[in-house]
Amino acid sequence: MIDEAIKSFSWRPLGMDDILNITDWFWDFEDVALFDRNLPVPINIDGMRERWRVSLEHSALPHAFWFIAETEQKQPAGIAGLEALNYIHGDAVLPVFVGKDFRGMGLATAMAVPLIELAFNKLRLHRLTTYYRDDNKATQCALNKVGFTEEGRYREAWFADGDRSDTIIVGLLASDWAKSRDAVIKDISAASNISLTSTVGR
Repeated sequence: MIDEAIKSFSWRPLGMDDILNITDWFWDFEDVALFDRNLPVPINIDGMRERWRVSLEHSALPHAFWFIAETEQKQPAGIAGLEALNYIHGDAVLPVFVGKDFRGMGLATAMAVPLIELAFNKLRLHRLTTYYRDDNKATQCALNKVGFTEEGRYREAWFADGDRSDTIIVGLLASDWAKSRDAVIKDISAASNISLTSTVGR
């Protein structure tokens, strides 16, 4: 049982050593199938490490940046990142996953904001894209809060538990974020007491 008083999380880059601590999330296939359409069955820890290695081992031009939110006791609470970075076209995909015990607290939006800032203000990207299953209302709500706009859907493209659902595609432009940034951050701060403190550089 998670202490409902937890409101403060640390925020740092995700590393290969963290994979063991988050593997349980991905073994709950019914839950993870709400967020990930590319993992057909649960896989073991070695498979998880190999799956993450491509994203976490950086080259001269990294194609991914992933971060982890932890409690003061170093318990993982959520992960989020920029994936499939394309420096020519200036775009990336922004996936966010919050552990079951930490949902409904505003952590997804708290993690999304620093990644949006990283994408547009540091990496000079032009747009962000992400996807969600059309019955995943929590993800829809979190993405709407930070300004993502629905741009289309792939009909019956998400298969899980014998059923097919639509995949919703949403996007956020740098120009949209520049206009709405201050209001979005103010609204999120007013609606949540979540504190996300970076430990990078400490």
